[in-house]
Amino acid sequence: MEAANSLRFRNALVFLRHQLRSTYAFNPRHQQQCRTNVNTTESPIKKNFAKECIAKFINQGYGDMKNIPRPTPGLLETLEERGFVGQFHGNREEFTTLTNNEVIHIYAGADATASSLHIGHLMVLMPMIHSMLHGHRISLIVGVATARIGDPSGRLTERTGMKDQSLGERTFRHGTDITDQLSTLLKTVINHARERGHQESKIGRRAISSNLQWHRNVSIIDFMQIVGHRSRIGEMMLRKSVSERLKSEEGLSFSEFSYQLIQALDYWHLFSNLGVRLQIGGSDQWGNITAGCDLINRMVNEAAWIDEQPSPALIKNMAKPYGLTVPLLTTSTGEKFSKSTGAGNIWISPRKTPPFSLYQYLLNRPDNIMESWLKYFTLLPISEIKEIMAEQKKHPERRPAQKKLAYELISLLHGRLVALKCIETTAIFFGQTDEADGIQKREAKLKLGLTKSDVEGISARPFWEPVNAERIMGMPLEKALAAGGVAPSNTQARTLLKSGAVSIGPHLRQVKLTDEKTILTQEDLIDGNILLIKVGKNKLHVIRVEDEKTIELAMQEKEDPESALKPTKPGPITPLQRRSARKKERRINVGVRANRRSEQKKITKLLDREGQVARTKLAGRGDFSGLVSKAVNRAASQRIPDNQTQPSISWRR
Repeated sequence: MEAANSLRFRNALVFLRHQLRSTYAFNPRHQQQCRTNVNTTESPIKKNFAKECIAKFINQGYGDMKNIPRPTPGLLETLEERGFVGQFHGNREEFTTLTNNEVIHIYAGADATASSLHIGHLMVLMPMIHSMLHGHRISLIVGVATARIGDPSGRLTERTGMKDQSLGERTFRHGTDITDQLSTLLKTVINHARERGHQESKIGRRAISSNLQWHRNVSIIDFMQIVGHRSRIGEMMLRKSVSERLKSEEGLSFSEFSYQLIQALDYWHLFSNLGVRLQIGGSDQWGNITAGCDLINRMVNEAAWIDEQPSPALIKNMAKPYGLTVPLLTTSTGEKFSKSTGAGNIWISPRKTPPFSLYQYLLNRPDNIMESWLKYFTLLPISEIKEIMAEQKKHPERRPAQKKLAYELISLLHGRLVALKCIETTAIFFGQTDEADGIQKREAKLKLGLTKSDVEGISARPFWEPVNAERIMGMPLEKALAAGGVAPSNTQARTLLKSGAVSIGPHLRQVKLTDEKTILTQEDLIDGNILLIKVGKNKLHVIRVEDEKTIELAMQEKEDPESALKPTKPGPITPLQRRSARKKERRINVGVRANRRSEQKKITKLLDREGQVARTKLAGRGDFSGLVSKAVNRAASQRIPDNQTQPSISWRR
């Protein structure tokens, strides 16, 4: 009986371990990604504020790709002037003095709940970009770990799919996509900033990482020792994200309730290991940001070694965390731009929202938001924005603000050449051009005929519709309009054609029906299978004409265009092919793990070397008390009124 119970208990443990791995591991072959650190007494996250951590706050610019001795002053003033500053945690005067004299480290995060960021995320990314252009260090954290918990901020219900077994695999895949997207975006931003006159030598260092790197090795005991003992239920209950959910019908799960503590642990880890001083987030993140600041303050106040130093107030002032929230971007109905609320359908990824679509979306924004959006989403000087708005008031029909916003934002996200292509495409399809000979160029282009490359910018989802060729070719044109979703029925399509508002084909010839029906022929198609339909002045429809063999594949591409961009080879059929494929996969996995270990060793050596330099060359070879005494003497030499708080001191030699 005891043997049976023992076997049953062992089987239960094996089943539980399998369930945890299938839930949180992105790939069963890579279990090292989700191992817990159960065989060691050391946590990957510091459990206290150690004396060595203070070296991270000494000259943040040292050891960077760009060694910036002094940042460009006026960071907080720039953010306030552009409307980015909502709530601020900490002393503003101290922070202004700090950022004007020292390079600091700033971070912002975005959970990997979708495969792409949307336009609402730019409200947080743009302040980070301005901070980088002022010479400060920035870290963009992709929340692969926190996406598996679910942030309750600004939500009345729990996120869908939080209990799925594929949650770990999905968040890891999304995190990889967002990391690649942010990497490409920062490169484009730097090129854009260089074109706008920013000196590359004054641009700060940037880094992108995932919080799964440290969360995957934190046990529940470590989490409780670091965060649990220093958190108070009363303070957590008073936060808006918690109180509002408790009043809802669904209530609040414990995992969502603990989300603010997990994000606070992110801030503490980045603070103690990288010297991060400021966290930026949306206004709905205020409770999570203050939770991190409170955790850091308690850690610093518990450090007994600080009180033993000659000037403990100076050290505590150096280790003060700050928090800043930005306003949320909302739609015309006041709804937040979000992936889950349905308003976040304007994506940054060109695969999900083509640049041409984003360009047209920006051209159609109302006049009353133009000034604020130009400040938010461009790097234009404020003086130039005022000149644009003055011209907008004089000639609103020309829409100069919308055109400038669309060009600048497309250049920032996708590059100048893509923005120029959007302008050219808009001139061809809609005749909207500011060039003197723009109309003549358009007529010459249409006379030659549009090609597939001219339609590529608008041919991604949701702009094209696959239709079986047998349903429309050789048939009246109204059937093509109904099949492609241009009109809901044949009758309404015929009424639309009779009004003369429809143009089709490579030459955009106008079709106006009288009593005779127009038959769709091969001459009306572009490149043999693309039917371009223009309705009115600013509506375009693209129909892909497919044969019976390719219509099913085209429908799948319509549903999921991202998978269509990665064509898959047919899988192995015979047992010999399957064995060969498994051997090949094992060889690839071994190589990947070896490269990962090699890169980890390089990073560890680099961090150790930077830490050694920070403790020796930068801080001097004397003991720590000597370092503090030098800073005290340096602070005493500055004239600071007695009624003001002592600012942070630059530790550069």
